[in-house]
Amino acid sequence: MKEEQAMSDTAAWHDVKARARRIDPSWDDAERVTRRGQLREQMLASINGAQSTGDPADDAPSPDGT
Repeated sequence: MKEEQAMSDTAAWHDVKARARRIDPSWDDAERVTRRGQLREQMLASINGAQSTGDPADDAPSPDGT
């Protein structure tokens, strides 16, 4: 029996996708691909929204209160 990879191990993306396809053949269905794209866009938008706008007034104060 093949030993499962630990979370700290790295994996090539093509290997991960191939495994997902073996486990779940519907992985590449158009509806699921579209949904993953939407979720990716939402995630990136939330990351961009959490980043500083470059306006110092939007930044959290430093520990010394400035």
